[in-house]
Amino acid sequence: MLAICRPLAAQTASEAVARADPPGTAPRVIAYLGPGPSESNRLCMNEVRAGLEQAGWSFDGPLRLEWNDAANDPARFAPLAQALAARRPAVLLATENLAAEALMNATRELPIVMLGPTNLHKVLDAQLRPLANVTGVTLGLKGQFFLKPMEVLLQAFPQARRIGMISNGDHAGHERHKDLGPFTDMLLQAGVEGVRVRFSGEAGVAAAWDELARRQVDAVMIWPDSSALLGEHARQALRVRLPAIAHTSWFATRHGGLLSYGAIGRVSMCGRGAHYVDQVLRGRPLAELPVEELYEAALVVNLDTAERIGVTLPPALLARADRLIRPGEVTLPPAAGTPGDAKAAAQAPSR
Repeated sequence: MLAICRPLAAQTASEAVARADPPGTAPRVIAYLGPGPSESNRLCMNEVRAGLEQAGWSFDGPLRLEWNDAANDPARFAPLAQALAARRPAVLLATENLAAEALMNATRELPIVMLGPTNLHKVLDAQLRPLANVTGVTLGLKGQFFLKPMEVLLQAFPQARRIGMISNGDHAGHERHKDLGPFTDMLLQAGVEGVRVRFSGEAGVAAAWDELARRQVDAVMIWPDSSALLGEHARQALRVRLPAIAHTSWFATRHGGLLSYGAIGRVSMCGRGAHYVDQVLRGRPLAELPVEELYEAALVVNLDTAERIGVTLPPALLARADRLIRPGEVTLPPAAGTPGDAKAAAQAPSR
């Protein structure tokens, strides 16, 4: 049994039954595996749906798009992926590294389309052509998605002597990195001490931020993790008055985090991913669908949060920001016309 399988957007169970396929037809299933409830991932799947509809597909019969998530429990990914593979959907989708890894381990046959994961090295050749049953869009394969926010944080706080890092102890990708991980040399060259604190589950986030405050760090980098945890990280950072940066724009634009540097075109990226799903459904071999490496990075600075926690950021950093959120600016919903996720979030989701 899958842990959670819910309709996208606000469709009720009775509405889903009312729109069931005619007797005798079996819709082709596109099965998404994600970490947990997330507005960002919901919008992503709605964008996939919209892209497929534009390509001529109908969800009133030939196709069904399913949402399956691990309820923010990383231990569930492997059994969920195996259960999904056993049902043999037409296409499998993933937007996070842990889900991607679980699906790749669960099947070497069913087509998997990635929408952002960065752990695809072992299934691609030098020209990013698939060597296995995996293709799609990646946010970068060279580690820049992971490393660049630390560079920004060091530029934002040049006088910092102790930088905190918060990682998820339940995240296998985080736990592969020991101590300060790939940031060891960067912090050493900057003459900055690194302090890494782990948390377990959403309930453990507050205690991790308390520990960082107790150890008197000057600023914090949140390791890339489930988008479902962004809001809680932002709330706790504000509570303990610590400046922080995350890899996803919604940390600053939607949840009130101080800084974000990284993906801002998440929803448009998912629209690009719909093209891959379309081609797979039409029978095109995955070997003919090279992975697209996308790194649309943007720096967002929330000046309202800076004012609230009492920090002043260097003018040079503000000058290079792609978006400045002014004190008092309403960011929920974001103003139409802002790029990437924010622009899409201001629009009504598709059915």
